[in-house]
Amino acid sequence: MRKKTAFIFGLGYVGLHLAHQLNLIGWDIVGTSRNPKKISPPGNCTWKILPFDVDSFTNEIEAHLLDSQIIISTIAPIKCNDPVLKQYRNILKQFSGWIGYISATSVYPSQPNRWVDETTVPKPATARGIARWKAEQEWDEVTGAEIFRVAGIYGPNRSPFAALRDGRSRIIDKPGHFFNRIHQDDISRIIIAAMEKPRRRRIINLCDNEPAAQADVICYAAELIGVTPPVPVPFEEADLTPMARTFYISRRRVRSVVREPELGIDLRYPDYRSGLRATLDAEEKI
Repeated sequence: MRKKTAFIFGLGYVGLHLAHQLNLIGWDIVGTSRNPKKISPPGNCTWKILPFDVDSFTNEIEAHLLDSQIIISTIAPIKCNDPVLKQYRNILKQFSGWIGYISATSVYPSQPNRWVDETTVPKPATARGIARWKAEQEWDEVTGAEIFRVAGIYGPNRSPFAALRDGRSRIIDKPGHFFNRIHQDDISRIIIAAMEKPRRRRIINLCDNEPAAQADVICYAAELIGVTPPVPVPFEEADLTPMARTFYISRRRVRSVVREPELGIDLRYPDYRSGLRATLDAEEKI
């Protein structure tokens, strides 16, 4: 029986967790990292970790791409250019297996009074969103990839708890502003479900069912660990980096009208409360 190989561009927070889950169901893993020596496969698993240089093509990556059955890219655009397509466009164009591209909900317009879903026409309001939308169109044109538009990612080692404990946490008060989120586990579950029921060029929003204000999330996290939440700071007075400010430009509530009807999969963590409780339990076991 021919081995099943998944090639993942970008073994970061999302890519690494997805690799673990794929490995558990029988996939061999080949992936890239800017620092391969920092990647530690679980247990006795043998993964092939290759260095990825945004400016260099390598024959080794090409060879492994040709030997894979699925390809996933989690790598964000750099200066409005997709670094994976820049180097491996011709190989990816000829690839006959399944391809997934991890994008972001920042491609959607600001719609404060209506829900945003996969039928909403993208109209990004930030440079980051514009770059994502451009990359999506390029992946669609070159490969026919399935596109996963991911909301704010959280989970073990990416949660509010550490900042609350050491006093770094902040609540930015901007009335009427909501964030969308998705737990790390649900990201991997949805992507794997899409692989098992593939449809070229499908778009799926990865988000939970309860968009919420930042203050609600921070205050609930503070309650879980028994600390006092920080005093809210008005958005206009907050000393935020230009990057951080972009997260407050658009107001939108994102949902998926594709995930359940097409994949038949429910969210394990449909709201931030269930997700934060699970995250805290996981972090206490680390």
